[in-house]
Amino acid sequence: MFTVQEFWNNIDQINPYRSLGELVRASGIDYHRLTQQRSRGYMPKPEDLLKLSHGTKHSIESLLTGSQSHSFYPKRIERIADYCMYRATDEDILLVERILRIPSDYEVVEKKDDRASSSTTA
Repeated sequence: MFTVQEFWNNIDQINPYRSLGELVRASGIDYHRLTQQRSRGYMPKPEDLLKLSHGTKHSIESLLTGSQSHSFYPKRIERIADYCMYRATDEDILLVERILRIPSDYEVVEKKDDRASSSTTA
């Protein structure tokens, strides 16, 4: 069984940034809450675990088990994303989202608005 301490050691090992603070900022997690959870020996809340998964580009299963084989993306895509991290424009990101069929933030909001208007008309 994977212990909480092993979980945090795993996060340290797969952290693609220089520090936990940078990972937390990149993942959009509350730094104070996460460091408290870590210092008290707690697992992150599920929503923080999901954000850590996205920030480290590893599946939740990989974070919880220590298995390094469950990366979200092939290594080539990770290298391209790392290269483009500070160079991509909003138009570039939108184009990649369309190619990968990932709904953009605008499309997600638009779909929610469509559902809300259709439920009020029924």
